[in-house]
Amino acid sequence: MKRQFIEKLSIDLYPGTLNLDILEPESIVAYQNLKAQRGIEIIPEDPSFCSARCYLVLINGLLKAAIVLPLVEGYPDNKMELIAPQNIKEALSVATGDILEVEVIESF
Repeated sequence: MKRQFIEKLSIDLYPGTLNLDILEPESIVAYQNLKAQRGIEIIPEDPSFCSARCYLVLINGLLKAAIVLPLVEGYPDNKMELIAPQNIKEALSVATGDILEVEVIESF
């Protein structure tokens, strides 16, 4: 899958994701609208992993990253997983509980 992230998203990803809980109702609606869009498909080589759709984003207007939406039944409507080429918390000097701005972009 790493190859697909590099080829399709131009992200040589840092291991792990940053998981965000979306709390504001209008942000949940905006995220639901985004998830209705096609996105960039990631298909696992290993059948024990799930497929995903990805969306390119800027976090806090600074860090290029991507939302990874696992295509699994029952995935929470208010959870967002982010990947980036570096540790997101360290790169942006943020801590658990901080509010982040995630802006969807077309490409890097």
